[in-house]
Amino acid sequence: MSGPFPQLIRKVFGVVLSGWLTIVAGHAVFAQGVNDGGANEIKIKELQGVVEILYAGTTQWFPARAGQVLHPTDQLRTGADSRAALLWSDQSVVPVGASTEIEILSPQSKQQQSGLHLIRGVISFFHRDKPGQIQVITRGAMAGVEGTEFVLAVNEADRTTLAVIDGKVSFANSNGSLLLTNGQQAVVDPGQAPVRAAGFIANNLLQWCFYYPAVLDLKDLPLTTQEAQLLGPSLAAYRNGDLPAALAQFPGATAAGSDAERIYHAALLLSVGNVEPAQQDLASLNGSDEHIQRLAAALHELIGAVKHEPSPSRFTARTATEYLAQSYYYQSQASPGFSLDIALASAKKATESDPQFGFAWERVAELEFSFGRTDRAFQALDTSLSLAPRNAEALALKGFLLVAQNRAAAAVVWFDQALAVDSSLGNAWLGRGLCRIRIRDFAGGREDLLVAAAIEPQRAVLRSYLGKAYADDWEFHRAAAEFQRAKQLDPNDPTAWLYSALMNQERNRINDAIRDLEKSEELNDNRSVYRSQLLLDQDQAVRSASLATMYQDAGMFDVSVNEASRAVNYDYANYSGHLFLADSYQQLSDPNEINLRYETPAESEYLVANLLAPVGAGTLSPTISQGEYSRLFQQDGPGVVSDTEYLSRGAWTESGAQFGTYGDFSYDFEAFYHSDPGQWINNDVEQRQLSLTLKQQITPNDLVYFNINQLQSDYGDLLQYYN
Repeated sequence: MSGPFPQLIRKVFGVVLSGWLTIVAGHAVFAQGVNDGGANEIKIKELQGVVEILYAGTTQWFPARAGQVLHPTDQLRTGADSRAALLWSDQSVVPVGASTEIEILSPQSKQQQSGLHLIRGVISFFHRDKPGQIQVITRGAMAGVEGTEFVLAVNEADRTTLAVIDGKVSFANSNGSLLLTNGQQAVVDPGQAPVRAAGFIANNLLQWCFYYPAVLDLKDLPLTTQEAQLLGPSLAAYRNGDLPAALAQFPGATAAGSDAERIYHAALLLSVGNVEPAQQDLASLNGSDEHIQRLAAALHELIGAVKHEPSPSRFTARTATEYLAQSYYYQSQASPGFSLDIALASAKKATESDPQFGFAWERVAELEFSFGRTDRAFQALDTSLSLAPRNAEALALKGFLLVAQNRAAAAVVWFDQALAVDSSLGNAWLGRGLCRIRIRDFAGGREDLLVAAAIEPQRAVLRSYLGKAYADDWEFHRAAAEFQRAKQLDPNDPTAWLYSALMNQERNRINDAIRDLEKSEELNDNRSVYRSQLLLDQDQAVRSASLATMYQDAGMFDVSVNEASRAVNYDYANYSGHLFLADSYQQLSDPNEINLRYETPAESEYLVANLLAPVGAGTLSPTISQGEYSRLFQQDGPGVVSDTEYLSRGAWTESGAQFGTYGDFSYDFEAFYHSDPGQWINNDVEQRQLSLTLKQQITPNDLVYFNINQLQSDYGDLLQYYN
């Protein structure tokens, strides 16, 4: 941190702020940091519903659009049931809640970013990149922001509420001050000193940032003919899968209508994260009709699923709506050893109850994909898209399926379509980010991962992938913070534990790495090789990270072979297990190639891994697969890896490879040299080896594999003798 603070603030507080948020009534306080020198702009990254802009010097509000750049003194407002997300050039992301109005402030120096005046409503602030200088003002309060995560709200009475999710905050005005940290909250009224408020639950505070999938089957909704005609445009959009359009076309007057209308309205409110109004609709149901109560219970169960809260229903499911809500709830309550079979069975029952239920078919496709059954997933997804072609979840899932087929460019098109329908879908941002990294657009991919985590900050998997992006860029401190947050958000998800283990290995913290790896296995149905539930990158996130090297660093060779064998036995078709076992045998192999006890099984397992793995999975050779894990994401383009070892007796070992992946084609050309004068006369050895490996993906299930090796070996008496 550089640069002096204003003299007045230093006198008042007597502290140097590092990574803190400071709120001071009537005074400008800026957290000093290093600006990256990029364009000082604020871009609209996500919007939903009614979002309008009042340009500087004008009096008319105009509709906003995604990608639009805001300038100083511009104002932005969101309508009821609407939201937006803004991205600063320093990679700060500010999701804006419903019924919120803000104004962009001019920077007061070249080193500062444009600021933000929160006039009314609620925002969350998510900053994970290089420190910048941003001021956030409310009426009578100003915040200097650096590297923290918090929620700020201003109500109609100008009461300011600050809740800190991550970081430290000095919350002060001329009447008093407070120091807040993680999980603490304070409020301040105009002219009053700030006071602490009861600790908050992040799930409740950020409920408007949650994504709730559609579970209501219109076939189960007992609407009268008149009601169906009145809701016609909204119902048509819903059947088409377009939830934002369905809510936008919902006639406001019917919100106080029949119980069936209230159920439908509540389901639409959930689609934009408006949980409290949705629960109010459900609480206002008039009748005691069991069918209505079942639909209401299903929506309550969905809320419990998304927020990972218990929500037991007293009904045994019998409608498509209940079966689909039950599917999400079963998955959310997963514990170690839990199988997704029961969640998939519930989703299938929903499709059997109503074969025209597009949202249920998408759920079946998603779960089939989680088991690696790509063909079945495609069939179910095609059915879903034929019934509901504007379902954002289905469009994003199509992108992931194409990524699994090594078609990143085509996948980007589907992710873009999903974001065009619903830009608040974190999975769509995540998928596009992975694809952009794949095509070597690192900055764009990392930005998408940042936006995904910011708009759905309570989803552990998005935090894990953001942490992986930081680790891939060697920003281990930020990566560790995201992994830790992911572990807290979902204690049953092995993702963060696995990536934390790999990062600790890279930092030579072997004991921590082994402990994290064992925890990951425990949460992963005791499988030694991780497979994500959505197959987000089909195990290719760790394709160049040999788990065998982690055990090797800890001197646990036998454990490595045993764990790898269990991985292969558990899921023989998972190429990562075969790669793990091949690398484990490779660690035990005789470098002089005289004792061939482990040579044959190692070569055999590498061959199986190569035949099972898609192009670009990093299995072409042990030189690549045992290299450092710094490339956590699948990427197109060339790569080089080299390793040199020298012993004091004059022994040299040098290996290197130049490899690359371009679409459906990957190659590896490598050389190996080994020279050892030995321990006694005629005990020397000299080896030279060249190899070329080519792989071409023909179809998603077929590939051509070519390998040629040339080995020249000169050696004396290298046999092992027993005395």
